[in-house]
Amino acid sequence: MRAVIFAGGPGIDPDRAASIASECDIILAADGGADIACASGVMPQKVIGDLDSIDPQTVDFLKHKCVPLEQFPTEKDMTDSELCLNEVPDEAEVILICSLSGRPDHVLSNMMMAVKAHAEGRDITLTDGVNDFIPLCGPDEISISGIQDPEDLAISLIPFTEVKGVTSEGLYYRLDDTDLIPGSSLSVSNKVEQGSDSFVIRVNSGKMGVLIVPAF
Repeated sequence: MRAVIFAGGPGIDPDRAASIASECDIILAADGGADIACASGVMPQKVIGDLDSIDPQTVDFLKHKCVPLEQFPTEKDMTDSELCLNEVPDEAEVILICSLSGRPDHVLSNMMMAVKAHAEGRDITLTDGVNDFIPLCGPDEISISGIQDPEDLAISLIPFTEVKGVTSEGLYYRLDDTDLIPGSSLSVSNKVEQGSDSFVIRVNSGKMGVLIVPAF
C-alpha cells in the first residue's frame, strides 16, 4: 500500500507530483497542499488541517466534488502534515510531497517528522519532484538504482544524531564504517561515481537524512 500526502510550499513540480499520486492508493492533502494537488490534476480523497492557507476557490471546488475537509483549530500541537501522516496506516509506504526549498522552519519540521516516523518503523520519503529526502535510522540501508543523469546530482548525508558505521557504495567519496556527527560537513555534496547509475548507503546506528538535489 502506498500513500501520498500533498503539503504546501513553493518549488513543487506538478507533473512529478501527479506521476507519484497516480501510483498511490491513498491521497491526502494537508491544508494548502490541496492547492498543489488540484494544480497537478490530482483529486485528494481528504483534506486535513486548520485550512488557513488553502485557496477559497479550492475549498469551493472540493466541496462541489464532495471531498471531505477535516478542519482543526489553528492553535494545535502538530503540523497539518503530521495530522495527515497520522491518518495513514502504519504499514503503508508514505511519500510526502512538500517544499524542500521554502520556509526553513517548514522544511526542517517535515524532515525531522520523517526521521521520527522512520525511527518508529514508518517507510517515508520527502520530495518536491526535484529534490528528495530519505531518512535513515540505523541499522538501516537504502539502495537507489536506475538514476537518470546521475552526473547532475549532489548527494548529502545529514546526521541528526551521532551516526555510527556509515558505509557507501557507488559514491565518489566513499565512506567505510565512518562515524558522523551533527554539524560536520564531511558528508555534504557527494556524487555518484562516474559511469554508475546507482548507490547504496548503510548505517549501523543513529539518525540521518540523505538529501538528493541537483548539483547546479
